[in-house]
Amino acid sequence: MRKIFTLLSILLTLYSNAQVICGTATEGGTVTLTAPAGNVFTSIEYASYGTSTGSCGSFTLGSCNAINSVSICAAVFVGQSSASIGANNGVFGDPCSGTGKNLYIQARYSSVLPLKLVSFTAQKTAQNNVRLSWSSYSEINTSHFVIERSTDGNLFEAAGSVNATGNGNNNYSFSTAILSTTPTYYYRLKMVDTDGRQQYSNIVRITNNDETVKLAVFPNPATEFITLASSKKQELSISNSSGQVVTSIGMINGNQTINIGSWVPGIYFIKTEDGVLKFIKN
Repeated sequence: MRKIFTLLSILLTLYSNAQVICGTATEGGTVTLTAPAGNVFTSIEYASYGTSTGSCGSFTLGSCNAINSVSICAAVFVGQSSASIGANNGVFGDPCSGTGKNLYIQARYSSVLPLKLVSFTAQKTAQNNVRLSWSSYSEINTSHFVIERSTDGNLFEAAGSVNATGNGNNNYSFSTAILSTTPTYYYRLKMVDTDGRQQYSNIVRITNNDETVKLAVFPNPATEFITLASSKKQELSISNSSGQVVTSIGMINGNQTINIGSWVPGIYFIKTEDGVLKFIKN
């Protein structure tokens, strides 16, 4: 009966005028969001694993909320046309032990751009400066990239822009200053086509504690192997979208390759002391 109740509790509501779709699930269930054909998710407008209430377009935070809900859901859905995430403590942590929780998500989608992003990374190059680098392939009539910055991983503002080559495979970079008094910065790319369509990249993080990004994963998506590049020794775990830990690794300072050929295709999360990184297994 519990499984039946959980399945019945999954709601998908299309907020068509605003190109928004919502989903909810009780603790232990799964939220699956699927954008209309030819569209991908561009942002998570609301996400809370806790005790939210309300309906699509008017969700309200409850007294219990996992503060990483938006960033984790963005890692799963942004850039995808369809994805799923488990509503459980393994994915989000437990924000209120002993309390029954739910997962409420509101995502925005838009039509797919021809451009495909190969990588997007951030690195501190000098004191109070950061360099963002990205590579694209299959550009067709791409107009420009807007670099957006945030101090909380949720609210972003424009930090600059770079004109696109427009066609083919290309490499880009952008440098900007950061404040030493701000402990963490988050960056993403808004990729804009010549007809005004746009979509967003994954989010990368920079801290003022060390000189480089703590961890990067490539290729992404991957089929047989992934390489983890770390700027320090650290412990990490990799879990699937249901929150189950697939493997734990003691990272070295440098590159480390992992065979993922036997893993089930889907979205995986690399969890470290500095945050969460996502990759896709094809």
